[in-house]
Amino acid sequence: MRKPVLVSVTAAFSFALGIAVTFQLTRPGTDTPPEGGPGVDLAMALQRAWFPPIQDYRTDGAPLADEHFDALMAALDRAMTADETLADFERETDIHMWNFVRRIASPVLSDDQTRTALDYLRMLRQKHPRHDELLSKYEQLAEGYAASYPSPSLSGPAFVVAGTPLGQANGSRDGEPFTDAEVDGLRATLDAMLTIPETVNDFSVEAPLYFSIFGNRIQRGRLSDDQTRRIVASIDAAGERHPDAADLIAKQRRKIEYLTPGRVAPNIAGRDTEGVEFELEDYRGNIVVLIFSGQWCGPCRAQYPYHRAMLELYAGRPVVLLGINSDAELQTIRDAKVDEGLSYRTWWDGHADEPTEGPIATAWSIFGWPNTYVIDEDGVIRYVSKMSGELIVAVDHLLNEKMMRDFEEQRALAVGTGAGG
Repeated sequence: MRKPVLVSVTAAFSFALGIAVTFQLTRPGTDTPPEGGPGVDLAMALQRAWFPPIQDYRTDGAPLADEHFDALMAALDRAMTADETLADFERETDIHMWNFVRRIASPVLSDDQTRTALDYLRMLRQKHPRHDELLSKYEQLAEGYAASYPSPSLSGPAFVVAGTPLGQANGSRDGEPFTDAEVDGLRATLDAMLTIPETVNDFSVEAPLYFSIFGNRIQRGRLSDDQTRRIVASIDAAGERHPDAADLIAKQRRKIEYLTPGRVAPNIAGRDTEGVEFELEDYRGNIVVLIFSGQWCGPCRAQYPYHRAMLELYAGRPVVLLGINSDAELQTIRDAKVDEGLSYRTWWDGHADEPTEGPIATAWSIFGWPNTYVIDEDGVIRYVSKMSGELIVAVDHLLNEKMMRDFEEQRALAVGTGAGG
């Protein structure tokens, strides 16, 4: 009998997975570097299709056929005993094992299938005791998904990229300038990820997360105009290879061109939860925190205590919180604002066919929820995706900047007035 487990625990682990990727001068499978920067020495686990097509395992909770299960286990054994895997075990295993878990996340496994899979993973731990910590994590993850309700989302986008240079917090952060080498490395990595077999075979499903992680990584630093042009050229090149993905490509271009630190934030105009029209531009001169959220979203609700703390901490200060809500029903956010003490003004953006794809969220290329943008008094984006205590630290930094600047201006004015007298 299948028993429910705390899927959120294993889902949270998925975002901690990593892939070691090092740079060299050529793209995988070619003799020449990609245009505009160095190539990427991807792990061998990413350079060819080791496992059966993932479409065979998107069963939406239906039982997994024995033939598909047997093919998956055979592929896993080939991958885990390959010379390339044994030569760089942790790097290759991280990818192979996650691709395996993705394929057992959506279908229902029989008791025999579950037992066979877990017995194999336990055998790997006995065979490779030096890597027990890594393998035990994947055994726990696989056991959780094999025993839980099906999770179609894990058989969708390629979560394996979460630890590549696209997602790592190395290099520039907190709005500091990127170096050309960092930008070229990220561009090359994105290009390589978009050309691996798993992505090419199902671009519309696999590519959005790669693009999202790339965009989120870029939003941690500040781009020069030339760096922006080079990144946009890379995105456009991917669009030429995949003309059916025009909307996806346009969304990524918009994020890079208009929604990175150092750019003036696009204006937002719409109705608040009481039906009153207002605009982001109305709050110029204040430090503004844009909060993309929804009552439907557990991680969004987990941020509410920090929002309440900020309302109290910055009362009477030039700091404004503004919400963009994605709930399907207007009354949901109205009730939440009262019940949760969210007194800041909020646009209701959930009135599209798909609530999370409302006009504001679409214009701001929002892929994951929650999300935040911190904007300075001149309307310039300074920080993106800050959460919890880090969000408060970011606002404090801008507030201190503003106070020092105001002080210097007042002192200069006083000196000038005294000299004139």
